[in-house]
Amino acid sequence: MICSFTQTYSNNRNELFTYHNKDNVDIHFRNKLDKNYYAFHNSPNSYIENICEQTYFKKINNMEIITYNDISYTQSWFHTLHKLKNDGVKYLFFLQDDVFSQVNDNILDELLIFIKNNEFDMLNIEHLNIDIEKPVIYSHDNIKIYDTKSDDFSKKNLWEFDDGPYVANIDFLLNVVYDDAYFTKDDIWIAEPYLNNKIHVNKIQRLSSNFSMFKRFNIVGKNAWWREYELQILNSFHK
Repeated sequence: MICSFTQTYSNNRNELFTYHNKDNVDIHFRNKLDKNYYAFHNSPNSYIENICEQTYFKKINNMEIITYNDISYTQSWFHTLHKLKNDGVKYLFFLQDDVFSQVNDNILDELLIFIKNNEFDMLNIEHLNIDIEKPVIYSHDNIKIYDTKSDDFSKKNLWEFDDGPYVANIDFLLNVVYDDAYFTKDDIWIAEPYLNNKIHVNKIQRLSSNFSMFKRFNIVGKNAWWREYELQILNSFHK
């Protein structure tokens, strides 16, 4: 079973759905998956009801809404991972609420062919061409998958692991990536650096490709330093 998981939080991220409603590639992609999970973390019921009325939610099949209140972000993720494991998920697309598609339908269809026919631990789907000198372990009409590891990302001055979009085997996430110490962290601002440092010491498979398939756009929240620039990109790409 292949699924997607997205989580949003609080009650002030409405603007993101202006663009999710127009992200037809993402909608097409999720409708090809076996299941789509969408979680609300510490969001009031009125806000959840309003967001779920957005066009985006009306167009996506096999959507299950999850709500979490009065627990930390890491604890919500702990409960999600175990729920998905119990539901029979094998590969999980991790796509936070500020992630949008960057390629056409055909590229993501090819990506799904790779996932359905290969065994792997983790594939980063945000950063492209991390190391094109590494062996190509898979190729199709358009995409290439490179045999990169976490330390190949640090050589490009990128985090060796972060909260960006990826697809991974759920057993690998539960047994290798996330651990008891991670789940004690109060928020993502503490948890994300912890994981990056952990993976720096314990190198993992982090495959990459020749496409940036999904990308984070920090137009709301604490990291919205480049808001105007990123809005220009979103407005040009998702009309």
